[in-house]
Amino acid sequence: MRANLFTYRQADDPWLRAMRRNPVETLNAALPRLRRLTGEFDVAGDIKIRPADVYVSTGYRQAGVVLVGDAFASTCPVTGTGTDKVFTDVSQLCNVHIPAWLATDGMGEEKITAFYDDPVKTECDAWSNAKAFNFRKVSIGGGPYWQAQRWARFLGYLGRGSLRRLHRPQAASTTRTANQFRQRPQAADRA
Repeated sequence: MRANLFTYRQADDPWLRAMRRNPVETLNAALPRLRRLTGEFDVAGDIKIRPADVYVSTGYRQAGVVLVGDAFASTCPVTGTGTDKVFTDVSQLCNVHIPAWLATDGMGEEKITAFYDDPVKTECDAWSNAKAFNFRKVSIGGGPYWQAQRWARFLGYLGRGSLRRLHRPQAASTTRTANQFRQRPQAADRA
């Protein structure tokens, strides 16, 4: 099994070194109730730690070249907006801009600029960027508002988990009853 852990830490944070050297102990210290969810676990293989910077390329308005998705502007992996961004870019490029470009000669910078200034594209880029910084604030932001946000999320997840546990016993007893019913004819056939 592969697991991804996203944290907001500086590249020189000693915790990252500890995570590489003793991942199980470091995770259990940082997330003391993790074992309740996963049971005992071990880490097989190297821990890979990579920074995830949110950036926008520079010097991209060039005749004959367009950048889409992360090549244009990266996303924060925790937000899950990367696919939305690349599909929006490609959709606008293929359905709006390329047909307009091919209607006239040349591929000058003004045609490329139209793609980067496309309102659908710029709205998607802004949404993704705002979501990245909002997730960061929800995760580590100070002040009562962000603490309330964390508590609200925690209580929401706790409620969903509790509802899931309430429905599990019914599903398990229904499955047992159905399996027992299916087994009876087989036993009768042998007799």
